[in-house]
Amino acid sequence: MSFSDDIAVTRVGPGSFTADLPDRWSSLVGIHGGYTAAIVANAIAAAVDDPSRALRSFATQFTAVPRPGPVDIEVTVERTGKSMTTTSARVLQEGRVLQIAHASSSTPRPGLAYDDYVRPRDAGPGDTPRFASSGGVGHFQNAEVRLDPDRVLFDGAAEARVAAWLRPLQGEAIDAAWLVAMCDLLPPAVFSRTTSPVKAATIEYVVHLATGDPSVPPDEYVYLSCHSPLSNEGFAVEDAAMWAPDGRVLAVARQTRLAGA
Repeated sequence: MSFSDDIAVTRVGPGSFTADLPDRWSSLVGIHGGYTAAIVANAIAAAVDDPSRALRSFATQFTAVPRPGPVDIEVTVERTGKSMTTTSARVLQEGRVLQIAHASSSTPRPGLAYDDYVRPRDAGPGDTPRFASSGGVGHFQNAEVRLDPDRVLFDGAAEARVAAWLRPLQGEAIDAAWLVAMCDLLPPAVFSRTTSPVKAATIEYVVHLATGDPSVPPDEYVYLSCHSPLSNEGFAVEDAAMWAPDGRVLAVARQTRLAGA
């Protein structure tokens, strides 16, 4: 199955869609949140129904753990202006709300253009081995993941940071929904600071898309770096940035995670 097949939605009415969550997207607890966020982003794109209005900002709160099986997605177009459409969405499973989301989609606009993000790596992964997770975490199999060897999990490091080179399977094209899913794909950054797994489920996930054209040459890797500079009272803040091979920032993201024992 391709990623586009995995995030496919079926329209069943105005603003109403269904989708199916396969078991292979299982994470440590339930279905992977970045994946379900990508399904919502896909439903929002279908509801906006205007290819010139690319997804620019997407935010979601996770209220319950999804299980494999069918879900319902309800999308409301809150406002359509001259260049921007604002939407909200809910994901339900058997009547229970799993996610609440809102997004902005817009045409390109005139304005400032600068990029102060510094990419930690310039080269591709070389002979870095492909990451294969154990312990029933299946969602890593849905992309090619090569962890940056300078960022070791459960190493008790002084800094909470993980990074990896990623690319779609089967040479698929990169789009906004893929970026939404992949900015959440890696193990939690706090796992580099601990010596064993801790509770790290995502509470809120926000992605800002830096371009309406995230195209990357087939079979080339993007580089994703995730850093958690703050954890307090059982919650951690994690920031992520993703770069194209040519150095363009494709997306930046922020999460609030659990960070408990």
